[in-house]
Amino acid sequence: MYAQITFIEAPLDQMPRLREIIRVKYLPVVRARPGFQAGYLLEQDDDPDSAQLVLFWEDQVAVEDFNRTGVLQASIHALAAEVPGLRVQRQGYVVRMVAGPKPEAQV
Repeated sequence: MYAQITFIEAPLDQMPRLREIIRVKYLPVVRARPGFQAGYLLEQDDDPDSAQLVLFWEDQVAVEDFNRTGVLQASIHALAAEVPGLRVQRQGYVVRMVAGPKPEAQV
């Protein structure tokens, strides 16, 4: 599994607008790509203008294939175009461990 984390600094009071753009325009494009598994928008509780967009992919190859289409980069640029002053920084990580919910005890 591979994770892409985009660190987001939104202009003052623009997080609700950005959240809607991500939900309506960005995630539908990403969700349709082969290898996409899940996406989460994490909004910082003590800084309402900071967030992280975490996307999980089957592997790094799926992300690279998507990058080659130009769509992913265009989407990040589209976010910045929709919300002037938006700052983003993206990093990628290989996921080495995953923990799910604790299994329930059998009766």
